[in-house]
Amino acid sequence: MNSFETVKRYKNLSESPVSLLDRTYEMIENDDLNDYITLTKNIAYEEAYKSEKRYKEGNPLSELDGVLFSIKDNIAVENIRMTCGSKILSDFISPYNATAVERIMKKGGIIVGKTNMDEFAMGSSNETSYFGPVKNPKNKDYVPGGSSGGSAASVASGHACISIGSDTGGSIRQPASFCGCVGFKPTYGTISRYGLTAFSSSLDTVGIASNCVADSKLAFEAVRGRDEHDSTIEDKKNDKRNYKKIGYISVIKHMDGPVREVYEKRISQLSDAFVLEEVAMDFIDVSISTYQIQTMCESSSNLARFDGIKYGLQPKEGKTLRKIYSAVRGEGFGSEVKRRILIGTYFLTERDGEYYELSFKLRDYIANQIDLLFTKVDAIVLPTSLTLPFRFDEKTTSPLQMHLSDSLTAFANLSNVPAISLNGGYIDNLPCGIQLVAKRNDDDNLLEFASTAEEIWSKNE
Repeated sequence: MNSFETVKRYKNLSESPVSLLDRTYEMIENDDLNDYITLTKNIAYEEAYKSEKRYKEGNPLSELDGVLFSIKDNIAVENIRMTCGSKILSDFISPYNATAVERIMKKGGIIVGKTNMDEFAMGSSNETSYFGPVKNPKNKDYVPGGSSGGSAASVASGHACISIGSDTGGSIRQPASFCGCVGFKPTYGTISRYGLTAFSSSLDTVGIASNCVADSKLAFEAVRGRDEHDSTIEDKKNDKRNYKKIGYISVIKHMDGPVREVYEKRISQLSDAFVLEEVAMDFIDVSISTYQIQTMCESSSNLARFDGIKYGLQPKEGKTLRKIYSAVRGEGFGSEVKRRILIGTYFLTERDGEYYELSFKLRDYIANQIDLLFTKVDAIVLPTSLTLPFRFDEKTTSPLQMHLSDSLTAFANLSNVPAISLNGGYIDNLPCGIQLVAKRNDDDNLLEFASTAEEIWSKNE
């Protein structure tokens, strides 16, 4: 499902937003993917009837009018439950819309529901959700990736056309790789984070999952731009230009053979249209450690607001604040969230926060190395993940192995550059993503390059 085919059917009246919504909800109920936590049927049908009327009158609001969206459940939708995949927020109702949601709805987009996710976006497989794991629509025995696994699964299964998710270290790109769709993480500061529940504030980015690059472009244009609620928005644009020289890496540690096979095949297919140049990306080795320190420290601080006093899970016992906090967080947070809070607190307190301070020095080093690379090439192509999708419970007992899932994606968040994952093909019916990365604020040119790569690769299937 893509927006262009959908809107075309709306315009010739061969299908209506209401009938498509009927079929979509029926699919969701029958497919057993657990990709949604909450279905927003009331507001969806209300907007679908309005959209249908506009098409009959020949006055759609935009190219997204009547297009079905899913929203990751850490992004606020007014009067709808927002759980962040956690028990501690299992009954919380959002009092407002996130900026991204508000802008989608103003374009006529229809919100199908809130998608399942790793608890507070902490995970790479969608197995830490309080509401159970999401199943990969390509093979239900495998994970869909995380933390935006529900977003990617909803798009890949046809349960939505486009999904708005979040990406802190690869959380929209890695699930897109595992589910065989497109996952776009823009430059930090181009899409407002207002209404996005903070995990790691200096890295969190609102991202987009779709079935084609064109849909990511449409959604990006709809939600980007300045917002009075988010002071980090810059909305800088580079001059339009065509990429000519593309960098690639030949030595990637711990990469599975099938992933290398797909990667090398797709690189070679770009050689007729671009000049390829091998580059070194040694900073990848330190990026995952830097990412873990930063996110654990910032999540330790950000999640302190969930105390059972202001909102969320209420205490059943406790006569002192300390006992109330302990009871609420002990019951409300899952094991992965607790682990990261504890480690983050240690990093922040041990040696007066020396580890956290060091992580920023490493982050500056990574950003400087990326900037240097983009003086030599226009974009970089590399795999999205070291592995193909893995089976449930395969890595849950090894946090280190799970963290390696972000090895090839976290550097883009640390250096605040845009990146997009495209489906590179299938090995034994399992998808394999290829990631394209460009310099800071070059989002529009990156999307054009992604469209070209998508076209080249589709012709070589």
